Amino acid sequence: MSLAQVYPPLLQRASYSCFVLPRATCCLPSLHARSASQLQHHSPLATSSSTCRDSLNTQSGQSRTYYATHVRGQDQEYDLPKSMGKNETGKYVDLVQMVGKHRKRYTSVYVWGFTYTGALGVPSYFFPSQRKNPIRKPKKFQPIPYKLKFDEKITTAACGYGFSLIGSHTQDTSKVWGMGINTNSQIGYHPKAMTSVEGMHTIISPTEINLPLTKPRKTRVSQVSCGRSHSLILTDEEGVYSLGNNSHGQCGRPIIPLEDYSSNKVIHKIGGIEGKIKQISCGHDHSLFLTEDGHIYSCGWGADGQTGLGHFEDTSTPTRLEGDIKNEHITQITTLADCCLAISESGEVWVWGYGFLGRGPKLTDTAVPECIDMTLFGKSRRRTDIAVTKVWCGHHYFAAVTNNGDLYTWGTNGSGCLGLGQLHSQYFPLKVSLPGQVTHIACGVDHTIALVTKDI
Repeated sequence: MSLAQVYPPLLQRASYSCFVLPRATCCLPSLHARSASQLQHHSPLATSSSTCRDSLNTQSGQSRTYYATHVRGQDQEYDLPKSMGKNETGKYVDLVQMVGKHRKRYTSVYVWGFTYTGALGVPSYFFPSQRKNPIRKPKKFQPIPYKLKFDEKITTAACGYGFSLIGSHTQDTSKVWGMGINTNSQIGYHPKAMTSVEGMHTIISPTEINLPLTKPRKTRVSQVSCGRSHSLILTDEEGVYSLGNNSHGQCGRPIIPLEDYSSNKVIHKIGGIEGKIKQISCGHDHSLFLTEDGHIYSCGWGADGQTGLGHFEDTSTPTRLEGDIKNEHITQITTLADCCLAISESGEVWVWGYGFLGRGPKLTDTAVPECIDMTLFGKSRRRTDIAVTKVWCGHHYFAAVTNNGDLYTWGTNGSGCLGLGQLHSQYFPLKVSLPGQVTHIACGVDHTIALVTKDI
């Protein structure tokens, strides 16, 4: 009996494919499934199929092998109807699902904001249905956090001007994925066709970026960062790589007049920084680098003083930051557009550049780092232990996470990027409601990604 005969309503909705059930995936123990080798020959719509096999010891000490096959559709998942599968001995066995308390848990990825650039990595926002009269139409805004379906184990993420980078890690290798606008090759060179030299200018789903690593199996991607049209990738063994637009020297390499970035294959390795780099951050058209000694280096556009170098000219060579912050031991940096944040060892937040900086309802600019009052992050006489542990900059908006996992955002609220349930600008830090403790945030022009460790 074919899959179409067993479960015709499932196949009539759309095209489906089979995939392996991980051990910790939940399904009803009362359900059974045929082995995938049987199904893939009968179903014309099951383009790929595989079997999840696990040997379990019974109470009698005998080992039994179990099979599981699952079918996933465009909108939701379906368990196959009751049937039986064969093991190696040719005997039929029941399908069971073993979910232990020691199962592995992976970080969830949430996205929200403007969708039409492809930066959220959700193709259904562009193609919600293949029917002649679709029930759903293309979606322009995603005002509340949406859980992104991604098969890789995510370790880091970053948002740029209409594009995003995501870093993943496996036992053997690390990968970087890009999605969104790619007019300046900021998410790598991806030819439109095998015989074409022209690169793709828009990518609506996560696509891998090939890095020129000398030790790909040993090197791990530690962090990714995005600017307006350039990107930085930090590794643990091979330094920092930059790609994309370099018209202001933001990629840390010499500026080449009239350089074509639309189909650019250049991925540059950053040099000239004393000490090992532990963190990177891209501004609009400038870049920041933090060393393990707590020193900040910058390069790129300095018209608004965002480089902190004491002048307003472009620089293509990473140079150490000057000013009052020079004497502070900095533990974290972040920048985007022309505003910057940094955290000192004491957990205080320093801000400079241009925008709603969190110090009142006025657009201000400063080339000297200033400290934000810690009471705005929940610190009080009763909660003296509150400290900011991580900060991020968006396009004229900011985000900060405290040591108890609370998220605060403030600044310009374009397209609802602050996640506060309204579209008005926020002049001081305000807490965001999310289903769990926040561990990582990525801010773009008008969209935001949050990594949450535990769903409620």
